[in-house]
Amino acid sequence: MQKMDPKRERYRRIRGAILKLLACEHPGSLDLKVLHFSLDNLGYTITEEEMRSHLDYMEKKDPRLIKVEKRKAGKVQIEIATVTPDGLDVLDGFKEDVGIDVNF
Repeated sequence: MQKMDPKRERYRRIRGAILKLLACEHPGSLDLKVLHFSLDNLGYTITEEEMRSHLDYMEKKDPRLIKVEKRKAGKVQIEIATVTPDGLDVLDGFKEDVGIDVNF
Protein backbone atom coordinates (compact mmCIF):
# COMPACT_ATOMS: atom_id res chain seq x y z
CA MET A 1 0.00 0.00 0.00
CA GLN A 2 1.39 3.38 -1.04
CA LYS A 3 1.91 5.97 1.69
CA MET A 4 -0.02 9.22 1.17
CA ASP A 5 2.00 12.41 0.93
CA PRO A 6 0.18 15.00 3.12
CA LYS A 7 1.42 17.93 1.03
CA ARG A 8 0.20 16.34 -2.18
CA GLU A 9 -3.18 15.48 -0.66
CA ARG A 10 -3.57 19.07 0.59
CA TYR A 11 -2.93 20.35 -2.92
CA ARG A 12 -5.56 17.98 -4.31
CA ARG A 13 -8.08 19.21 -1.73
CA ILE A 14 -7.33 22.86 -2.44
CA ARG A 15 -7.98 22.25 -6.14
CA GLY A 16 -11.21 20.45 -5.19
CA ALA A 17 -12.25 23.41 -3.05
CA ILE A 18 -11.55 25.76 -5.95
CA LEU A 19 -13.77 23.67 -8.25
CA LYS A 20 -16.54 23.54 -5.64
CA LEU A 21 -16.43 27.29 -5.08
CA LEU A 22 -16.58 27.93 -8.82
CA ALA A 23 -19.45 25.44 -9.16
CA CYS A 24 -21.45 27.47 -6.62
CA GLU A 25 -21.33 30.39 -9.07
CA HIS A 26 -22.01 28.33 -12.20
CA PRO A 27 -22.87 29.40 -14.84
CA GLY A 28 -21.36 32.66 -13.58
CA SER A 29 -17.77 33.46 -12.71
CA LEU A 30 -15.87 34.32 -9.56
CA ASP A 31 -13.38 37.16 -9.15
CA LEU A 32 -9.98 35.71 -8.23
CA LYS A 33 -9.72 37.96 -5.18
CA VAL A 34 -13.09 36.67 -3.94
CA LEU A 35 -11.94 33.12 -4.67
CA HIS A 36 -8.78 33.69 -2.63
CA PHE A 37 -10.77 35.07 0.35
CA SER A 38 -13.25 32.20 0.08
CA LEU A 39 -10.45 29.62 0.24
CA ASP A 40 -9.10 31.35 3.33
CA ASN A 41 -12.58 31.25 4.92
CA LEU A 42 -12.66 27.49 4.32
CA GLY A 43 -9.36 27.06 6.14
CA TYR A 44 -7.16 26.83 3.04
CA THR A 45 -4.86 29.73 3.82
CA ILE A 46 -2.52 30.05 0.87
CA THR A 47 -0.77 32.91 -0.88
CA GLU A 48 -2.20 34.44 -4.02
CA GLU A 49 0.74 32.95 -5.93
CA GLU A 50 -0.11 29.47 -4.61
CA MET A 51 -3.72 29.92 -5.66
CA ARG A 52 -2.63 30.98 -9.13
CA SER A 53 -0.37 27.92 -9.27
CA HIS A 54 -3.37 25.67 -8.57
CA LEU A 55 -5.44 27.46 -11.22
CA ASP A 56 -2.57 27.11 -13.69
CA TYR A 57 -2.24 23.41 -12.84
CA MET A 58 -5.92 22.82 -13.53
CA GLU A 59 -5.87 24.79 -16.78
CA LYS A 60 -2.82 22.89 -18.04
CA LYS A 61 -3.84 19.45 -16.73
CA ASP A 62 -7.14 19.64 -18.56
CA PRO A 63 -7.88 22.98 -20.24
CA ARG A 64 -11.56 22.14 -20.16
CA LEU A 65 -11.89 22.12 -16.33
CA ILE A 66 -11.79 25.84 -15.66
CA LYS A 67 -11.37 29.04 -17.60
CA VAL A 68 -9.50 32.08 -16.24
CA GLU A 69 -10.01 35.38 -18.02
CA LYS A 70 -8.89 38.97 -17.63
CA ARG A 71 -11.59 41.59 -18.01
CA LYS A 72 -11.15 45.32 -18.17
CA ALA A 73 -13.68 48.01 -17.33
CA GLY A 74 -12.17 51.41 -17.88
CA LYS A 75 -8.86 51.42 -16.03
CA VAL A 76 -9.82 48.57 -13.75
CA GLN A 77 -8.74 45.08 -14.69
CA ILE A 78 -10.02 41.99 -12.90
CA GLU A 79 -9.42 38.31 -13.34
CA ILE A 80 -12.26 35.86 -13.11
CA ALA A 81 -12.50 32.08 -13.10
CA THR A 82 -15.33 29.91 -14.35
CA VAL A 83 -15.91 26.18 -13.97
CA THR A 84 -16.71 24.43 -17.24
CA PRO A 85 -19.08 21.51 -17.85
CA ASP A 86 -16.04 19.17 -17.72
CA GLY A 87 -15.10 20.67 -14.36
CA LEU A 88 -18.61 19.94 -13.12
CA ASP A 89 -18.20 16.36 -14.35
CA VAL A 90 -15.11 16.01 -12.13
CA LEU A 91 -17.17 17.19 -9.16
CA ASP A 92 -19.91 14.71 -10.00
CA GLY A 93 -17.41 11.86 -10.29
CA PHE A 94 -17.89 11.36 -14.03
CA LYS A 95 -14.21 11.89 -14.93
CA GLU A 96 -11.12 9.91 -13.99
CA ASP A 97 -8.58 11.11 -11.44
CA VAL A 98 -7.19 14.41 -12.63
CA GLY A 99 -5.24 15.32 -9.49
CA ILE A 100 -8.21 16.90 -7.73
CA ASP A 101 -9.86 15.61 -4.56
CA VAL A 102 -13.52 16.60 -4.32
CA ASN A 103 -14.50 13.95 -1.76
CA PHE A 104 -14.21 15.91 1.47
